[in-house]
Amino acid sequence: MGPVTREQQVEEATHERLQRLAEEQAALRRVATVVAGGVEPEEVFQLVTEEAGKLLGAGAAGTIRYEPDGESAMVVGRWHGSLPLGMEVGTRVPVSGDTGVAHVLRTGRPVRIESFENRRGWIAEEMHRLGFSGTVSAPITVAGRIWGAVIVANSGDQPMHPDTETRLSEFADLIALALASAEAKKELIESRARIVRAGDEARRKLERDLHDGAQQRLVSLALSLRVAGDAIESDPARGRELLDRARAELDHAIEDLRELARGIHPAVLTERGLAAAVELLCARAAVPVKAEVTPGRLPLAVEAAAYYVVAEALTNVARYSGASSASVSVALDGDQRVTVEIGDNGRGGADPERGSGLRGLADRVEALDGTFAIHSPPGKGTIVRAEFRLGPQSTVHGPQT
Repeated sequence: MGPVTREQQVEEATHERLQRLAEEQAALRRVATVVAGGVEPEEVFQLVTEEAGKLLGAGAAGTIRYEPDGESAMVVGRWHGSLPLGMEVGTRVPVSGDTGVAHVLRTGRPVRIESFENRRGWIAEEMHRLGFSGTVSAPITVAGRIWGAVIVANSGDQPMHPDTETRLSEFADLIALALASAEAKKELIESRARIVRAGDEARRKLERDLHDGAQQRLVSLALSLRVAGDAIESDPARGRELLDRARAELDHAIEDLRELARGIHPAVLTERGLAAAVELLCARAAVPVKAEVTPGRLPLAVEAAAYYVVAEALTNVARYSGASSASVSVALDGDQRVTVEIGDNGRGGADPERGSGLRGLADRVEALDGTFAIHSPPGKGTIVRAEFRLGPQSTVHGPQT
């Protein structure tokens, strides 16, 4: 058999590269399929760790999660391969010394370590003791924060392939996707639970208001009419007096029902639109409010959501802020976006996680694919901001008759 020609060497190298690429794509597809299936993150950690270790020819692999204190990390995925047991899932390791785990957290970039000899830190010493000669680590970044790292390790004198950092980063990205999906799922579940609770509470409040207000008045009215009917012949003057009282009681009951109806969905919003409804809210506010509202009608759902954002924010101004003045702005940017902003000069420090009102507003806004934010530094007032995007189906409607 003759010597291998240059062309044959190139052909073999090309074939090897294509085979390696095909194997990598197959491994990434397997992981991506699992991620798309919405499995628990722990299953993804284990699968990614194993797939990355096998694909990259490592002797072992692991996935770690950095703890909030930044001084330690937890092993959340482990594949042993050909190397001995050690650093099992659940092991807490310090993030310090001259190690890949510490480097990734400091820089947010992949790192390669060729040898653990003479390196400082518990991890470096433990890796050397277990027989690891080198590692490559890639960061897992979630929402702009370094969440953890995927690590592949080898033994012996043969270093890992030069492109290991790049290929390992692709697996890290899939873990980040799984974590983001899990967080989105969790937020959706929590949002649905809040909406159910808010609906239940609204029904209970309506029941209480009906029982304590209009219902009591109507019961009293029925009794007054019965007594007046008995007295109208025997004592006409007393009967007329009772009828007058019944008439006044009926007027109060009607007013109570009107107030309840306004709380459920204010008539002025339906009949005259958001500008008029906000003007009425500002006029009733406990502090002076400067209002600037773009006139014209918006989609019904947007008008309702914007109204309740303003109403809840002004209620919080009166109850909690200690403010002496407030402002309300509702601006329409062409036909693409509506921005609602309520500000005050109060004490600040508002936290949407502490109260159901603001959290409920966020759910209402986000249900319309909008965004909701609060800026409330202590001592510097509060700004509540909601933004709604008007899609092609969100046509502005005209006045109602």
